[in-house]
Amino acid sequence: MRAVLGVAEMQAFDSGLIARGVPGIVLMENAGRGAAHILGQKERPRTEGRARPTSVRGSCVRCADGRSLEGTEYLILCGPGNNGGDGFVVARHLVGRGAKVRVLAVREVSSLRGDARIAAEAWLAVGGTLEPASSQAISEFTGSVIVDALLGTGVRGPVDESLADLIEAMNAHPASVVALDVPSGFDADRGCVHEGPRGFVAVRAEQTITFGFIKRGLLTTFGHEYSGRITLANLGVPALPPEDRPPVAYLIEEKDLRAWLSPRPVTLHKWQAGEVLIIGGSPGMVGAAHLCARAALRSGAGLAVIHTCAEGARALEQEVLEVMTRPYDPSQVGHLDLGKARAVVFGPGLGRGPQAEEISRLAHRALADDPRRVVVDADGLRLSVGRLHKLRLLRESGVPLILTPHSGEAAALLDTTAAKVEADRFGAAQTLADRSQAVVVLKGSRTIIAAPDRPPLVNALGSPCMATAGSGDVLAGILGALLAERPAGEVLSVQATQELAALGVGLHGLAGEMFEQELSDSGCLASDLADRIPLVRRRLLGLPEAAQISEPPPSEERGTAALEK
Repeated sequence: MRAVLGVAEMQAFDSGLIARGVPGIVLMENAGRGAAHILGQKERPRTEGRARPTSVRGSCVRCADGRSLEGTEYLILCGPGNNGGDGFVVARHLVGRGAKVRVLAVREVSSLRGDARIAAEAWLAVGGTLEPASSQAISEFTGSVIVDALLGTGVRGPVDESLADLIEAMNAHPASVVALDVPSGFDADRGCVHEGPRGFVAVRAEQTITFGFIKRGLLTTFGHEYSGRITLANLGVPALPPEDRPPVAYLIEEKDLRAWLSPRPVTLHKWQAGEVLIIGGSPGMVGAAHLCARAALRSGAGLAVIHTCAEGARALEQEVLEVMTRPYDPSQVGHLDLGKARAVVFGPGLGRGPQAEEISRLAHRALADDPRRVVVDADGLRLSVGRLHKLRLLRESGVPLILTPHSGEAAALLDTTAAKVEADRFGAAQTLADRSQAVVVLKGSRTIIAAPDRPPLVNALGSPCMATAGSGDVLAGILGALLAERPAGEVLSVQATQELAALGVGLHGLAGEMFEQELSDSGCLASDLADRIPLVRRRLLGLPEAAQISEPPPSEERGTAALEK
């Protein structure tokens, strides 16, 4: 997993290096040089078969070529602090490769301090010039790339009016905007934009080049919207977080999913693979429970049973082959039978009427009397408002509990608004995890997996094609299957449950990416995601591609071949 830092942690990282003898200007130089390299690749990408400018071989040969960026034009806006200093370094390196660079500065060099002033003077020393920053100068720029080096990570509230003019001019320009570290006006800690007299003003970048570590705020919904594609530039020092300020989060990557997956034993049978019980489905919404069951089976569950109303069971029995149904009638039975299920998914398509309220009460009672591994999703979350203390008792009994809210459902559980949840997604997810003692999967384009007393994990895998009805039901089914496949009686720690949830979210995201690569970023059905889970698993495990069907060998040879395999 890749470490993610907040502003204070990043400052401690820089300060620690400087205290040990690494000058701040060296860090600034490395940051600016790395950003210039990435900017050069953006304008002049290296392609196979393209003639090299010299006979010299090496990974950075094009950075050493003083003409590699001839014909390109950049506009760089430099602010009053170290983010502006980064911009001056970028300007010098781009000019060194033949680019035409204009620098707009919000302050005179004489008013700058520390490393930012050194960087500005070095820019002037190589023939660079400074122009006063103005919205008119931005609008008159005719090049293709604008570099935002105004504010960086220092934002704690709305931007000043003078800077708001510059930011709005950048956003209105047709050129590609690339932000250094974080987009100006964006809160790097909370992942939001603060409202000022002109509303919510921040740079909307096509790409953000961040330095040393990814900043937490970039890994939120607003971070995804404002930062665009995130690229990490190395500072020329080991990326080791300070011991006294550990990472505030971790970004999960494909290699983590591979580490959490393992091939199935060849002797596995369905009861070892585990049964998933889905409590949900109501008239008009039985499809949600069906999608959840389908995803559970596609994710490896040995059995999937839908515990639903009698009407829903009759409707499903006309459609499903592999999924079993078990109708309930709370007016006659007065309890829910959990059967042999190793994991329970509570909520998909359950509804919110009086019957759903009664089913919710019975489900909470059944799980309290006979604890099982539980995923609470969709209507199950809405019906758990006011019952978090009962869910907490379940977790305190040692049974894994996963909640999968989107921002609206999280807001209901926290008695706040979806807008406030989105303004501080990390804070909301952690608060809900602490109150419920559950692992909380706060869904979104950057899903956060929070757990009590542990740093959150963040998933950036996925595709816009996943914005389709039933996608969350599929995720709940994946999580149910992953819980069910763990051996009966095994105690799952909070860490193990959090990693299992992160694995499920990652598989879900990769299924979406696979659909986009095969077809499009739209038009995906939730069942398309479920049906790609085995393909994602095969890719992660490095299993061979499916063999072509051919004429089988004689029977005795088939038996020998199977044993040898």
